[in-house]
Amino acid sequence: MFKTGYVLSRREDLFWFITLPFLAVLVALGFQHWLPYVAVASINLWITIPHHYATWVRTYGMPEEWGRFKDRLIIGPIVIMLLTAAGFVWAPVTMLLLVTAWDHQHSIMQQHGFGRIYDFKAGTGAPTTGRFDLALNWLLYGHMFVNAPMFRHLWIRELFNMHIEVSVEFVRAILVGSWVVLGGFLIAYGWHIWRTVRSGQAVNPVKYAFIGASYFLWYFTAWHTNSVLLYAVAHRIMHGVQYMVIVYFFLRRKAAQESSPPGLWTMLAGQGRLKWFLIAGGAYAVLFQLLINRPLDEFGFGVVNFLPYEAIPAFNIPDMDYAAGYALFSQTMISAYALTHYYVDSFIWKVRDK
Repeated sequence: MFKTGYVLSRREDLFWFITLPFLAVLVALGFQHWLPYVAVASINLWITIPHHYATWVRTYGMPEEWGRFKDRLIIGPIVIMLLTAAGFVWAPVTMLLLVTAWDHQHSIMQQHGFGRIYDFKAGTGAPTTGRFDLALNWLLYGHMFVNAPMFRHLWIRELFNMHIEVSVEFVRAILVGSWVVLGGFLIAYGWHIWRTVRSGQAVNPVKYAFIGASYFLWYFTAWHTNSVLLYAVAHRIMHGVQYMVIVYFFLRRKAAQESSPPGLWTMLAGQGRLKWFLIAGGAYAVLFQLLINRPLDEFGFGVVNFLPYEAIPAFNIPDMDYAAGYALFSQTMISAYALTHYYVDSFIWKVRDK
C-alpha cells in the first residue's frame, strides 16, 4: 500500500520539506510577540529577495534558457511593471489581493510540482492522481482565502470600497458553501486514494506529510497571527528556502551532466560551489537594499493609500489604522517586486515542454 520516494533524500526532505514549515511558524509567532511591524516589513523583504535571485540565475544566467525564452524574458517584465503601477494608483487593495492570489498560485504550483516529484520518485499514484492533487491544493487554499479573517476582511473591505455592500447573510452563505465544497471534495479524494490502492497502485506517505506540513503553516498563520506581514514571513521562509534548495539541486545536476552551455550559473553551481551560490544570494539582497536605500513606504510615491478604508460595523471590521495600512502596503510592495518572478516561473519549469 505504501512506497516511499524523496525529492532529494530522506534526511534532506525531512528537514527542508517537512520540518521547515513548523520552524517558519515559530519564527512568525516570535516576530509577532517581540518585533514592531516596521521591523517585520524589512525582514520580510530580506527573506523574499534572495529566492528571486535564484530565478534570475535559473533564467537570465543560463544561456540555454535565455535563448529559448528571450522574447518572454524581455517583454513580460515591462508589461508587468506598467500594470502594477496602474494598480497602485487606482486600486491598492485590489492590487494586494491580485498579487497575493498570484503569489499563492505560484506557491500552489510549486507545492504541486513537489508532489508530482514525490509520486514519480516512488512510482506511486494513479494516472488521475495529479489532477486530484492539483484540485486539492486549489480547494484548500481557496477555502482559507474565503474563511480566514485575515483574508476575509480584505475582500469584504474592497467590495464595500467598490460600493458593493454585501449583506452578512450573503457572506455567511459563501462561508458555508466553502465548507460544503471542501468537505465534499475531501470525501472524493479519499475515495480516489481507496480506488488507487484497490487497483494495485501504492501511495507515497511522504508526499502527504509534505502537503500536511505546508497547509499547517498556511492555515495556522492565517488564523493565529495578527498581521498579513507575519503570515507572509512564515510563508516566504517555507516557500523561498524550498525554492532556493530545488534551484540549487537543479543547477548542480545540470553541471554534473555537462549538458548545458556554461554561463553565470556554472560559476555558482556544481561540486564545491554551494558557498558561492549562497554568497551571491546574500550579495544580491545587499545590492537591492543599497539601490533602494530608502524607507519602503517612500516607494508608494504618495499615491498608495490604504487608510481611507473605513469601519464596517455589520462585520465587526474596524477602520484601518496606520499599522494595518502600513502592513498591507508593505506586503503589496514586496509582492509586487516578485511579480516577474511569478511570471518567469510559470513557464521555465514545465517538464512537458520538449
